[in-house]
Amino acid sequence: MTKSRDEQTYEIVWLIRRLFRTMAQVADDYLEESGLSAADRAVMEFLYPDARLSVPEIAARYDVSRQHVQVTVNGLLEKGLVRSEPNPRHKRSALMTLSDAGRNTFAEIRRGESRLIALLFSNTKDDDLNTTRRTLASIHDRLNLEK
Repeated sequence: MTKSRDEQTYEIVWLIRRLFRTMAQVADDYLEESGLSAADRAVMEFLYPDARLSVPEIAARYDVSRQHVQVTVNGLLEKGLVRSEPNPRHKRSALMTLSDAGRNTFAEIRRGESRLIALLFSNTKDDDLNTTRRTLASIHDRLNLEK
């Protein structure tokens, strides 16, 4: 029996949710070795390799609260992975940038992730990758229009 379009799309959403949870767990396990969280990694990605962003700018790109990013940045500052620089545009909102240690740590994380991603997609055809990317981007765009 052929599934209806509603059943098929619901199944896709359900698979995306499961995939997201599984990927989050794999990422958490992978990052555990470095003592970082997924939030730490996300902030470091926005700053990699040489970006200089304020906490509010990071929060806007990450689509989370400024307070959440501030807590994450404070932890990264304590670990010596980011540093604070004066912001010529705003006296009270410093610019964050990766320290040398942060840049090296994130580069190593990316190398490991790249190996894992290559393995995950090794049997996927380029056309399928392009279709998947376009479809997910379209769904993401539609969700952002609804905000």
